Amino acid sequence: MFIGSKNHMEMREIPKWGYSIEKIWISGGKDKFFSLSGFILSIQLIYSLFLANKIMKKFSPDIVIGTGGFVSFPTLYAAKKNKIPILIQEQNSFPGLTNRIFSRYANKICIAYEQAKKYFPQKKTIITGNPVRSEIFHLPSKEKACIHLGLNITKPIILSIGGSQGSNSMNNAWIKGLKRIIELDMQLIWQVGKLDLYKIKKNKMSHHSNILFMEFIENIPACYAAADIIVSRAGALTISEICLIGKPYILIPFPWSSNDHQNQNAKILEEKKAALIIKNEEIEKKLVNSVIKLVNDSSMKKKMSRNLLKLGKPKATNDIVNEILQIIL
Repeated sequence: MFIGSKNHMEMREIPKWGYSIEKIWISGGKDKFFSLSGFILSIQLIYSLFLANKIMKKFSPDIVIGTGGFVSFPTLYAAKKNKIPILIQEQNSFPGLTNRIFSRYANKICIAYEQAKKYFPQKKTIITGNPVRSEIFHLPSKEKACIHLGLNITKPIILSIGGSQGSNSMNNAWIKGLKRIIELDMQLIWQVGKLDLYKIKKNKMSHHSNILFMEFIENIPACYAAADIIVSRAGALTISEICLIGKPYILIPFPWSSNDHQNQNAKILEEKKAALIIKNEEIEKKLVNSVIKLVNDSSMKKKMSRNLLKLGKPKATNDIVNEILQIIL
């Protein structure tokens, strides 16, 4: 069973895969449990603690897995109160407040980055990497992916992922650079999100045969397989997938992420020469130029691919499951 935040996308997406999900009424930004703006949040938290406790007693789980964020706080609190074992799976290089608080009560803590280890009790912390969808290990051939997407395999293909909701700043940078992308006969797979969809539909150049835009990418394995270069935010799970795929990578960290964790995630790849970073405030000036430069630099692309693959942790899911089984069996 999943527990999600009311009105968030997990309430729509998880049932599509046949899993049950219960909703609690909580949301937040940058770890503002006790901030001035948190009066409503404090009411949400109290009510969510009640709901999470009710769900816990009804479902009676053998273990509760916390992945951080506001939704995890009442859920892990209810687990502790009901003496249910806890496993924490920390996806980022810098842990959020919820995981740091509940790490003392967790039976095991599975982390993705060595840099996160210092924030948790050493004896029960293990580096596993992040779990990724199984399709990542069975990508179609580039040829099949291009046929499926209606793209030309002989032309460079850029995949732009703006996060689940899309990215306004990334979208604006692409709109500004579409003419150059088309003139250089490059192709763009462009995940635009819901908010900018209408604006991009009105743009004539968005409908060029070299541009494939969509609100949300349903078939990400095909897009990964087709792409020569990937541009994305620096979310932990996306990074984990790209490290297994090994495609040349440009990261644009979301500047308002909790604890600036996206920027810290991205820096780890940059230090390993596995990705390029573009700051959000420089995106309109640098994005298209950086993409064009990377497309034409075969040596840099090969180096990035090698370094990314070294960072991949293909056994992460199995390792986390094994830790869960050791706790509950």
